[in-house]
Amino acid sequence: MIAFVKGRLDTVDSSSIIIDQNGIGYEITVSSNVIKRLPDIGNEVKIYTYLHVREDAMTLFGFNDIREKDAFISLIGISGIGPKGAISILSELTVDELYMAILSKDTKAISKASGIGAKTAERVIIDLRDKVNIEDMSAGDVSFMDEDNVHNEISDAASALTSLGYSKFDAMKAINRIEGKENMSADKLIKAALKYLF
Repeated sequence: MIAFVKGRLDTVDSSSIIIDQNGIGYEITVSSNVIKRLPDIGNEVKIYTYLHVREDAMTLFGFNDIREKDAFISLIGISGIGPKGAISILSELTVDELYMAILSKDTKAISKASGIGAKTAERVIIDLRDKVNIEDMSAGDVSFMDEDNVHNEISDAASALTSLGYSKFDAMKAINRIEGKENMSADKLIKAALKYLF
């Protein structure tokens, strides 16, 4: 198993990169979220990898960090999702956004990924809901995403925003960006969240 590749970034295209490591070029399939965080070509980069082996091919998939790699491994463990589907999901959503979508049972957010339908998105939520560890999420305070411990004002604001046509995922993502949200009324939360939604 190749755990990671560290070397000079040689080539970047829409879905893969090549890293030159001591004269050997490693072609690695990556998500668009990985591409967004790459340094300029010619600089050193470290990409965590997963080697997928089939009868007719061996493909390296690359990730920004271990959390992203773990999310990929969890996704390909779900029936009906292969490596390309998992990369598609991780191109559409960051790991934290994926976890937020799972916790809020938002199939629409997950099915925005290319090649992922509503039924597959439902399977992701069902299979991974119990495996998502809220404490490991990095995007600020997201404890309110756990529906068993949700703050009443935040819950009311999210419900109001969904009644306006926004997905629960987008509503909660916007609310999560509000500083001091824990001490705000639902009305103020709605007004503040709408600034991020427009």
